[in-house]
Amino acid sequence: MKYLILSIISISLISVFSVSAFGQSLYLNPDDDNLIKIEDSKYFASSINVLRNSNGELISVVKTEASKYLPNPVTDQFIDTLPIMKEGIFNEKNIEMRQVKVNYNYEKCLTEIYQVPGYADQCNWYHRAYVTSLGINNDKGENFEIFRGLNHSYTVKPSDSVTSFWTIIRSD
Repeated sequence: MKYLILSIISISLISVFSVSAFGQSLYLNPDDDNLIKIEDSKYFASSINVLRNSNGELISVVKTEASKYLPNPVTDQFIDTLPIMKEGIFNEKNIEMRQVKVNYNYEKCLTEIYQVPGYADQCNWYHRAYVTSLGINNDKGENFEIFRGLNHSYTVKPSDSVTSFWTIIRSD
C-alpha cells in the first residue's frame, strides 16, 4: 500500500540525535512498521499540535495521544537526552516526565507534485494530517519513528507552521 510521510521538522538536540515530527495521511499501512501498541508499556506519550497561518494567527490546536511506540533501545536513549521536567512515584513505580518541542514551517511552493488528493498545484496545495509521529535521527543518519498517534484531522496549507509539544512519561 502506498504511504506518504511528510517530514515536519528536523532540529538537532545533541550530536547523537535529532528530532522530527511526521504528519501522515491515510496512505499508511500500519503493518509496514516496527511499532507496537503502547498500552501496558512503560510509556505514555502525547502531543499538542498548534497550527498557525503565515501571519502567525492560530488556526487550530489538536491533541494526539500516542497509540504505538518503538520497542528499541534507541527510544530510551533518545528520551535520556531530554531534561526531566517532573519525577515521582505512582502505583509503586518511579515515573519521569520529559518534553520536547518540534517546529515546522511549510514552504509556500512544493518542489514536487504528489499523486494524492490536495497536491495538484505546487503553490496551492493542502495536506490533511491524520497521524502525528515523533521521529528521531541518529548520528549515522538512521531514522526511527518512536511514537505515533492518531489525531482528529487538521489541514495544512502553504506557509502554515505546526508546533508539536510532546510530553513523554516513562515508568520503570
